[in-house]
Amino acid sequence: MKPPRARRSGPLSPCPPERPVLASSAGRSDPNPEHRRAAMTAHTQTDPTRPITRREAAAAAGIAVLALVVRLVYLYQIKGHPLFTRLTGDPAAYYERAMEILRGTPTPPHAFFHSSPLYPFFVALVARTLGPDLDSVRWVQACVGCVTVVLVFFLGRRTVGTGAGLVGSLLTAIYVPFVFFEAEYLEITLVLAFLIAMLLLLERATRSPEIPPALASGLFLGLAALGKPNVLLFAPIGALWLGLRRDPIPAGRSRGRRLAAVAFVVAAGAAITPATVHNYRTSGDLIPVSSNGGINLYIGNHAGAQGAFRVPPEMRFDLRVASHQAAERAVGHPLSAGEVSTFWSGRALEFIRAHPREWMSLMGRKLALFWNHYEIPNHYNIYFVETFAPILRIPIGSFAVIGPLGLAGLVLAWVRRRNVGLLVAFGLTYLLSVVPFFVTARYRLPIALVLLPGAGFALSEMAAMARRRQWRATGAVLVLVAVLAAGVNVHLIEFSFSPMYNTLGAVLGSKGDLGGAAREFTRALEADPADLSARYNLGRALLRLGRPREAARHFRLAVGLHPRYYEAWLGLGEASAMAGRTEEALRACDELLSMSPPAPPAIAAKAESLAAGLSAGGTP
Repeated sequence: MKPPRARRSGPLSPCPPERPVLASSAGRSDPNPEHRRAAMTAHTQTDPTRPITRREAAAAAGIAVLALVVRLVYLYQIKGHPLFTRLTGDPAAYYERAMEILRGTPTPPHAFFHSSPLYPFFVALVARTLGPDLDSVRWVQACVGCVTVVLVFFLGRRTVGTGAGLVGSLLTAIYVPFVFFEAEYLEITLVLAFLIAMLLLLERATRSPEIPPALASGLFLGLAALGKPNVLLFAPIGALWLGLRRDPIPAGRSRGRRLAAVAFVVAAGAAITPATVHNYRTSGDLIPVSSNGGINLYIGNHAGAQGAFRVPPEMRFDLRVASHQAAERAVGHPLSAGEVSTFWSGRALEFIRAHPREWMSLMGRKLALFWNHYEIPNHYNIYFVETFAPILRIPIGSFAVIGPLGLAGLVLAWVRRRNVGLLVAFGLTYLLSVVPFFVTARYRLPIALVLLPGAGFALSEMAAMARRRQWRATGAVLVLVAVLAAGVNVHLIEFSFSPMYNTLGAVLGSKGDLGGAAREFTRALEADPADLSARYNLGRALLRLGRPREAARHFRLAVGLHPRYYEAWLGLGEASAMAGRTEEALRACDELLSMSPPAPPAIAAKAESLAAGLSAGGTP
């Protein structure tokens, strides 16, 4: 009896070849069925072409609902607080620009200065659709934040696996800085949504070099640049990523990669073109998005810079106008918006050339601050707001946790050959686009889009290794997380609540509560006696309360701390005149008018008028 003939596996055989055996790290088949099952599951979860199961879709929907609940709770907790009933700083500028748009003035008469030419149009659209109530934009931005949560899941699914994507999405839902900034009248919520969409579409275009996803990805990058111009640095990096990837593709499609790369850059440029054209028409300068790059570079690179956002006292009222006037006073002739930016960039470069060691140390500090747990404020302080909004105290929803987990997860994913190259490329590019300027919580926020999928991968992998009883590997990852956490959570910087008390006082003063305003300004000075803005504001409040002698004392202290504080010199003159101290008032006016460079014209005119009235024997 002949033995049965072995079946041939080939193109003519009706039987498919046997499924290849998954090999262990040693190159031999793994005899442990649990390990083989885990490896097969990991392969299935990282296949982006696999349809999403009902369970996965339900989990993603549940996370989105959780995200919405967290945001609604936060909006409820801040509703009615004075800080959220008036807009100040950049939010006030954006809102006023939006109202001008609704009144029929779509563009300002000057080059765009604030980072986002697009955001006022968004605010105007919401106000036109839902009404001008301040909460309308906050509700819409909360919904945009929920969309970002879902997109993080899809990006994580395509890069680190479905399970890790779900965990990363869950962490995004409760990530406190996202929740906090979604209630601010600032462009960052839209920027995050645009960037996550850009990364998701770029990843898709990388796998299949087609023009439509590359065009859409570039368009989203351009839209993000209309909120954060520094992200344009990623345009050439994204194009190189598309054009030079060596992943296997069908024959004849290499040309498609190059076309996709070109489409990516062209779409990004097309998105910012309206802003560029407007800037050229109004200033005659080629300014791609906004003209604040020069002053921002100077703020981050000058003698006394600490790596955070600290505006010189004389520029605190309106950075665009004050920086422009200061530059013109320094050169002695009018300047265009582009020339002003060039002037401040030159001042920053002079500092770098004159003090290379100090600058290198400053860059190292900014790099450390970028990865530090502390959320550096440049408008509202998240730690102050959490005193009356306890939802912001979610322990795991902070950079102190997400930072170390995300970095460890990206390292682990890279070692496991997961598809995180694009995330790493974007993260490094974004880091390089921020550190030369200065670090704030809002400016570093987009790095979380890279860290959150990484954190999801770290947690899901540690859980999987623990289930497989791979204690040594689990311990190694935990050690890595602990080392990174120790570095991230070093105490480097801390801001007092003085600016927040100062802002609260300004809001109360705008409502006519001068007593409450003076009380908050006093609290600000108790927190930081060197806060010039609070000192000046307290003087103004006391002056309006009819207490000129007390007001003069605070103005006197302000000019003692900063001798070129034009507004404080004017306040001292006015307070002294009201208190009957004519000689002191005239000295204050003379000091103000004799400064070089001279005071801004509006302030100088008031001082001249006051001095003339006093010299004639009149009253202020």
